Amino acid sequence: MSNVLVGGALPRTIKEMLFVAISQDRKCRYCEAAHIACCRMLGIDASTINVVLQHLDRLEPETTRAIISFGLKCARNPQSLDNADFESLRRAGLTNTEIVEVISMSGLAVYANIMADATGVADDDMFQTV
Repeated sequence: MSNVLVGGALPRTIKEMLFVAISQDRKCRYCEAAHIACCRMLGIDASTINVVLQHLDRLEPETTRAIISFGLKCARNPQSLDNADFESLRRAGLTNTEIVEVISMSGLAVYANIMADATGVADDDMFQTV
């Protein structure tokens, strides 16, 4: 987990916002709250978190929006990814290594959501909602 989430070429802030977006989309309350807390610890302000959660089409910069949109599609239905999806990330300046990192983050978020939901992890009071 630490190699995918903490290491790599992509900024941790983008990875945490992706984790939040996927967790909300999959309705994993625990992971959503935990990674919102991580976003806050990394200095991401509440308005940016709200944009990720409610108005992703307005998220700036465009590169971050492209990464999170791609990651959401990957988490929802990886078989639906096509050349245009990969080209959108390349146009945003991502390398093949960074694209694989987005795919890995999406898989990690789905895995963590399944683990939290299947084991019934209780919401933690230390995670305050946005």
